[in-house]
Amino acid sequence: MINEIHKMQSSWVVSDEQLQSELRVSITAVVVPAYRSFLGWFLQYLDPGQQTEKYIKFGAHDLQNCIDELFDGNRFSSMARRRT
Repeated sequence: MINEIHKMQSSWVVSDEQLQSELRVSITAVVVPAYRSFLGWFLQYLDPGQQTEKYIKFGAHDLQNCIDELFDGNRFSSMARRRT
Protein backbone atom coordinates (compact mmCIF):
# COMPACT_ATOMS: atom_id res chain seq x y z
CA MET A 1 0.00 0.00 0.00
CA ILE A 2 2.90 2.38 0.60
CA ASN A 3 3.77 2.25 -3.11
CA GLU A 4 0.20 3.01 -4.15
CA ILE A 5 -0.27 5.86 -1.70
CA HIS A 6 3.07 7.38 -2.63
CA LYS A 7 2.33 7.09 -6.34
CA MET A 8 -0.96 8.95 -5.96
CA GLN A 9 0.10 11.56 -3.43
CA SER A 10 3.50 12.39 -4.92
CA SER A 11 1.69 14.06 -7.81
CA TRP A 12 -0.17 16.41 -5.47
CA VAL A 13 1.07 19.99 -5.34
CA VAL A 14 1.15 22.42 -2.44
CA SER A 15 2.67 25.60 -3.79
CA ASP A 16 3.23 27.29 -0.42
CA GLU A 17 6.64 26.04 0.76
CA GLN A 18 5.89 26.71 4.43
CA LEU A 19 2.66 24.71 4.22
CA GLN A 20 4.54 21.92 2.39
CA SER A 21 7.03 21.78 5.23
CA GLU A 22 4.35 21.85 7.92
CA LEU A 23 2.43 19.05 6.21
CA ARG A 24 5.53 16.90 5.93
CA VAL A 25 6.44 17.47 9.58
CA SER A 26 2.89 16.68 10.73
CA ILE A 27 2.66 13.53 8.64
CA THR A 28 6.11 12.39 9.72
CA ALA A 29 5.27 12.95 13.40
CA VAL A 30 2.31 10.57 13.13
CA VAL A 31 3.27 8.01 10.49
CA VAL A 32 6.96 7.27 11.12
CA PRO A 33 6.68 6.47 14.87
CA ALA A 34 3.63 4.29 14.18
CA TYR A 35 5.51 2.49 11.41
CA ARG A 36 8.56 1.98 13.64
CA SER A 37 6.29 0.52 16.30
CA PHE A 38 4.70 -1.79 13.74
CA LEU A 39 8.12 -2.92 12.50
CA GLY A 40 9.26 -3.63 16.05
CA TRP A 41 6.15 -5.66 16.71
CA PHE A 42 6.32 -7.52 13.39
CA LEU A 43 10.04 -8.31 13.55
CA GLN A 44 9.64 -10.11 16.87
CA TYR A 45 7.64 -12.79 15.04
CA LEU A 46 10.32 -13.46 12.42
CA ASP A 47 12.98 -16.05 13.12
CA PRO A 48 16.55 -14.73 13.22
CA GLY A 49 18.20 -15.15 9.84
CA GLN A 50 14.90 -15.18 8.02
CA GLN A 51 14.87 -13.00 4.92
CA THR A 52 13.18 -9.92 6.34
CA GLU A 53 13.31 -8.11 2.98
CA LYS A 54 10.88 -10.76 1.76
CA TYR A 55 8.31 -9.37 4.21
CA ILE A 56 9.41 -5.77 4.77
CA LYS A 57 10.03 -3.62 1.71
CA PHE A 58 10.51 -0.29 3.48
CA GLY A 59 12.37 0.74 6.57
CA ALA A 60 11.43 3.78 8.64
CA HIS A 61 14.11 5.81 6.82
CA ASP A 62 12.61 4.85 3.44
CA LEU A 63 9.20 5.97 4.64
CA GLN A 64 10.67 9.27 5.82
CA ASN A 65 12.19 9.80 2.36
CA CYS A 66 8.80 9.11 0.75
CA ILE A 67 7.13 11.71 2.95
CA ASP A 68 9.87 14.23 2.13
CA GLU A 69 8.96 13.90 -1.56
CA LEU A 70 5.25 14.65 -1.11
CA PHE A 71 3.48 17.80 -2.28
CA ASP A 72 6.03 18.80 -4.93
CA GLY A 73 4.02 17.39 -7.81
CA ASN A 74 6.96 15.14 -8.64
CA ARG A 75 5.71 12.10 -10.55
CA PHE A 76 9.22 10.70 -10.95
CA SER A 77 10.37 10.36 -7.39
CA SER A 78 13.36 8.42 -6.08
CA MET A 79 10.92 5.75 -4.95
CA ALA A 80 9.75 5.20 -8.54
CA ARG A 81 13.33 5.19 -9.83
CA ARG A 82 14.40 2.72 -7.16
CA ARG A 83 11.83 0.15 -8.32
CA THR A 84 13.07 0.11 -11.92
